[in-house]
Amino acid sequence: MNETTFMTVSDVQAYLNISQAAAYALTHRKDFPVSRFGGCIRIPRTPFLNWVEERTRIPAGL
Repeated sequence: MNETTFMTVSDVQAYLNISQAAAYALTHRKDFPVSRFGGCIRIPRTPFLNWVEERTRIPAGL
């Protein structure tokens, strides 16, 4: 992935190692950062990475 401002659904899919359907499902969540430009779905990189970090739990001792 390059360091662009926006990510595609495919970028999110690869980053999270999830299915395409799961990646598209994320774009319909109310708490997921997404921008729509006509028929294009784009995910702003920094808010996405913050969203992932907020939902990541690391067990104590790791």
